Amino acid sequence: MVRRRKTTGIDVFLAAPWWVSAIVAIAGFIAFQWIVPALTAHSPILRVFGLTFKPVGYFIGGIFGVIAAVNLFRHRPTHRIASSESVREYVPFPIPPDTPTTDQVGRSWEEMMARVSEPEFIPSTWSLELLRRIEWKRFEELSAAFYREIGLRSETIRCGADGGIDAKLFKGDSSEPVAIVQCKAWNSRPVGVKPVRELLGVMTHQNIPEGIFVATGDFTKEAIEFAKSNPIDLVSGSTFMGMIQKLSAEQQEKLLAVATEGDFTTPTCPSCGIKMVWRKSERGDFWGCSSYPRCRQVFHVATTK
Repeated sequence: MVRRRKTTGIDVFLAAPWWVSAIVAIAGFIAFQWIVPALTAHSPILRVFGLTFKPVGYFIGGIFGVIAAVNLFRHRPTHRIASSESVREYVPFPIPPDTPTTDQVGRSWEEMMARVSEPEFIPSTWSLELLRRIEWKRFEELSAAFYREIGLRSETIRCGADGGIDAKLFKGDSSEPVAIVQCKAWNSRPVGVKPVRELLGVMTHQNIPEGIFVATGDFTKEAIEFAKSNPIDLVSGSTFMGMIQKLSAEQQEKLLAVATEGDFTTPTCPSCGIKMVWRKSERGDFWGCSSYPRCRQVFHVATTK
């Protein structure tokens, strides 16, 4: 086991803003140079005490003045990033440990940004291309809307920790779900067995009889074999597209409205539930939460050459 170093008083001031140490330096110097001698001037004995401790003012002022200077230069921002609205300080690296990776929300953004210079995509009919352009949160909402169209009551899970569930399906007025739905907007690679196995774990923990895994892409052979031996239905992008196209024209139109209302391609922040902002930096382009610095969620996008 690695032994942690004990935190000292100096460590606290080194971690604090520079002006905290500056205030302590000024206050300590004034106190021991003037305030303490003035308070002890009425008594010969106390006067000696006050004069004796006058050098402490220089010591406090010097030590905390140095700490303030160190903090001032150490904490200066070194990265700048420009957006279309304004220029502000931004430090996107290093990435915090809890930052969602592309694996968590899909890798479709690489493909989407490769087409960013194309004319605006305005779909009028359903297609697999449309399905794969929908951002991850809208894809979850579309999946839930589809099951409502076929007669089930569907409840989506809000942004944040979903526990491996994106929607719950109910029959009639029942309060117990008959199935749970997990969605992945992954286009660049198939969904492997691990997420499917995790869905089974949630089903077992919550005593839910059936699981449905909906993806914009495909599934690996291992994932398909695992689902066959468990009560899990795997719905690939092409399968889901076929299911939508079997609905009536009116139902398809309703789902198309759900999928394409407003900005349906810009990713949603998984923490805040608001649209993210496309940003550029020297270390690579990325989607960042528009509520930065309160939220530091980012989706990194590989540069296409």
